[in-house]
Amino acid sequence: ITGIALSFILGGAIGNLADRLLFGKVTDFIDWYYKTHHWPAFNVADSFICIGVTLLIIESIFFVKRCDE
Repeated sequence: ITGIALSFILGGAIGNLADRLLFGKVTDFIDWYYKTHHWPAFNVADSFICIGVTLLIIESIFFVKRCDE
């Protein structure tokens, strides 16, 4: 799981960096509203970074490797 999570984080970071270098900005295009509540806009690269971090957190909580085993 660690490899996949780190790949998602690295891929998202590279995607955002490429947008920044090629276009001078990162375009956020997913913008959610629910009644008066607004979730911050984000893009696919941001989503992959969040998924990767979430996977790392889940792995650290539920798949902890004990040193004494």
